[in-house]
Amino acid sequence: MAGIPHFTGAYVSGTELAPDALRKAGLIEQLQQAGLTVADSGDLRLPDYLPRHNIPPVRNWPAPCMLWDVLGKEAQAWFASDDEIVLMLGGDCSLIVGTALAHQARHQEKAYLLVIDGHLDAVVPSASRCIGAAGMGLWFLLQDQGQWIERSGWRAERIRLAGCQQPPAETYGVEITLLEQLKRAGVHESITRIMQEIPPDARILVHFDVDVMNKEAMAAAYSPSEIGLSLEEAEMLLATVVSDRRVTGLEVTEFSALRDTEGKYAANLAQLLARALATRATGARNDISG
Repeated sequence: MAGIPHFTGAYVSGTELAPDALRKAGLIEQLQQAGLTVADSGDLRLPDYLPRHNIPPVRNWPAPCMLWDVLGKEAQAWFASDDEIVLMLGGDCSLIVGTALAHQARHQEKAYLLVIDGHLDAVVPSASRCIGAAGMGLWFLLQDQGQWIERSGWRAERIRLAGCQQPPAETYGVEITLLEQLKRAGVHESITRIMQEIPPDARILVHFDVDVMNKEAMAAAYSPSEIGLSLEEAEMLLATVVSDRRVTGLEVTEFSALRDTEGKYAANLAQLLARALATRATGARNDISG
């Protein structure tokens, strides 16, 4: 387990407090009670100075890139073992660029990315407006031709998105399962189908944005939404995913501890993660990987 305490891709603070809040909510103890051995690497050491500004096209630039450089190098060491799962506590969604680059460097063409998110974070940088990198992660991985970061090596066919609230105007080739489709077909059935379509020798990094849940379940999301998964649905989905031994990493993003004045939502999220990851402790291999 490692913390990534940052808000380099966000407009306001809050997500940088998530790793500490989840530890205080008893996440490690609950994971251990579930039968998992937990090695806490502490928090990623960030540069002493990270710029903050609202100058187009990318908010706080080059702070996001500075994070990706540090995170990408560190995460390659986290991903060194295929027998373990790395739980990464973010941080805003922009961290996906650093972790995905490290995952790609480690596994090459076997690297796959499953994004569980209420949105497709692929906003195009524009000189006419300032947008945070938290909303641009997949654009950087798929569309940037070396202008902002080195070519990533990622292709759309190795990325899946589940839980998107609305059909995006442009998918960039990413296969998307909408929130409505998840609920209509059944969360377990839908995510099982998605996992079955990923090659059996793949190594999967899971990006879990808490805004995939509705406001009742997760009012402490950075951008809470009226629609989304319930706590129970999110736990079912995540448990189905992480029980698959092809999953080597799980990153949790967009939890804003500043919105959680009583610690209720940190406790709920810690419990959700512990229960989902408990499926790893059973030793039962999920057969959906073939």
